[in-house]
Amino acid sequence: MTTTAPAPAPVSARPLTLPDRLAAAGLLTLALCELLAHLALGGRPNPGMATLAVLPLTAAVLIRRRVRWAPLASLLAVVAVIATRTVGLSFDLTRPGDVLYFAAALLELAAAGAVTGPMAATLLKRRTPAVTGALALAAALALSAGVVLTSPQSDDNGSLTTEQIATLPTVDMVNYRFEPSILRAAPGQPVAFTFTNDTDDAHAFAVDKLGIDIGVPSGRTRTVVVQAPPGRYAMHCSVGSHSADGMKGQLVITGDGNNPAPGASGTEAANPSDAHHHNG
Repeated sequence: MTTTAPAPAPVSARPLTLPDRLAAAGLLTLALCELLAHLALGGRPNPGMATLAVLPLTAAVLIRRRVRWAPLASLLAVVAVIATRTVGLSFDLTRPGDVLYFAAALLELAAAGAVTGPMAATLLKRRTPAVTGALALAAALALSAGVVLTSPQSDDNGSLTTEQIATLPTVDMVNYRFEPSILRAAPGQPVAFTFTNDTDDAHAFAVDKLGIDIGVPSGRTRTVVVQAPPGRYAMHCSVGSHSADGMKGQLVITGDGNNPAPGASGTEAANPSDAHHHNG
């Protein structure tokens, strides 16, 4: 009497290894972070950018099905997601006081590390738990340092006090204009403004003549202090085609407006009736 050995289970039916489970969990978390960033934590929901969550979700499916090129697809998904979020992640990492945004940034970068480490271990054929864990931690730290160093987003408020910052005029960044579009700083006043971005897109305050290019992610507020001699300077948004779409204006510094003193800068809209201040 002969016995027939049971057929081996299909590859896709075998339990996932530890590196694969860690990477799949990281990809699912990365997709969730992407949805939160673009649908809940920004100024307004941005469904178009939220579709990037499809990339890590697809990579997770490839890992589950043990597709040969799943590690490469996973790494590319991480690169695509982090590349589109570099400014926002750096902005939130350098502001731990904004607990929700700071925690979300940490979670997203930890998830990216949980994908990068195991997939790198797979490509290196070093899939032991120790190597996998070490690479995941190293990847998360490297990604965090990378976004902060390549896109510094810390504020330099000069000698302004907290009370002065609270009274600075607000410039609203909308799609696609500054409100007001003419910013003025009179003698004896700090050349400083608070920019708010309640739109679904990132914006920036750029003055080419002064070498200024400061990003304000969706849903965020940022104080900008300008060090410049009196004069009239063209300003614009340097993100994408926003400047061509009309997001531009002028910065006017009169007298000795470069020396911060108690009080606030002035803003003037192209239409004087549009001028407004927000006190926070």
